[in-house]
Amino acid sequence: MKISSTAITVAVTVVVSNPGWANTAPSSFSTSMVGNLMTITRQALKSSPEIQAAQSAVAAAKARLKGAALPLNNPEFEAETERTDINTYQLGVSQTIDWHDKRSAYEQVARAQLQAAGQELRSLRMSKGSELLATLGNIAAQSAMVELSQRKTSILSRFSKLAGKRHAAGDISQSELELARLSLAEAQMQHARDLAALIQAKSDFFSLSGQDLREDITLPDSLAIEPLTTSAQEKAVRQHPDVQLALLQAQIARASITAADRERKADPTVGVSAGREDDNTLLAFRFSIPIQVRNNYQNKVDAVRHDALQAEQLAQQKFWELRALLRSSEKRFTVVSRAWKQWLTQGRNSLQKRIHLLETLWHTGEISTTDYLLQVQQTLDTQASGIKLQADLWSAWLAWMTHSTTLSQQLKDTD
Repeated sequence: MKISSTAITVAVTVVVSNPGWANTAPSSFSTSMVGNLMTITRQALKSSPEIQAAQSAVAAAKARLKGAALPLNNPEFEAETERTDINTYQLGVSQTIDWHDKRSAYEQVARAQLQAAGQELRSLRMSKGSELLATLGNIAAQSAMVELSQRKTSILSRFSKLAGKRHAAGDISQSELELARLSLAEAQMQHARDLAALIQAKSDFFSLSGQDLREDITLPDSLAIEPLTTSAQEKAVRQHPDVQLALLQAQIARASITAADRERKADPTVGVSAGREDDNTLLAFRFSIPIQVRNNYQNKVDAVRHDALQAEQLAQQKFWELRALLRSSEKRFTVVSRAWKQWLTQGRNSLQKRIHLLETLWHTGEISTTDYLLQVQQTLDTQASGIKLQADLWSAWLAWMTHSTTLSQQLKDTD
């Protein structure tokens, strides 16, 4: 009976110590865990080369806007001299006039491009942040799986030793002893696979952030969203950085129509020059303008107009896609959250009791070693499913946060 009590204590420890599915933390602690994951993500975003590259793109767009506000054409200075029997020299200046106000059209395009660059930066921050948080969730789930497989290995190692003693006493057969040893070997291999998966998950985080994750990551036990009405959903989707970016790209295309139309129109050039030819004073006035007879460049305007229509349709399609994703992510979270709550209230306690009961039944000889190992495996598989369910809950919550732009607000201090 002393050995049986020890085995039961080990089994109970497996259930209680697993942070991946145990519901021992209050909701405030869950909130602090979310805040901790957000803090890690913000720090990673600040040092991200992709983010810094997007910031440089914004700076470049600002420089282009500043340049677009300047006059298009500089004056041209001319000098001419000739020494023959008659000495001649002449000085002049000419200026191409922006008759059709191309500069303002270019400035409008550059301003829209600057807004698009800023929106692209916000979109990148949110998508990058979502990817980092998903990777952190994977690390937390794999860590819990490693702990579970380690505990399983400990249980089966202890069980294998007890089986050896019972075989020596003649209580179980040789085949049952070998089965116990094979189960231990399988558990050890599973533990190695889980460790490899954890290493890969941390490697994925390093490739995204360039940083080693030195702290233990756990997922919160309690996550919640605020369901949105249909009108609130559409408003949130319109504010989504990806939709805003698509709308700005359409705005750039529309502004480019005006710029292309004005660009095709010829600008006049005027000039004046003065000089002397021996004792005679020379004064000249020049005016020139291209005659667009062979090509009026209307095809460029037509092409840009079709590009604008394409950009508008793509913006509408992006809106539809994100609206559908927001609706589905809300439904998905509701389903997974309901299952997770049932697991916390019913599954954990029933698993504790089952481990205890199986250990007792095996020691009393009411179930065989084969049945014991099979049912223990099923019990631990259920625990693993609980870990995966929590990972699914995190994924569903993160998807809703991303599609509703709430995540962008959570990460706004990186702006």
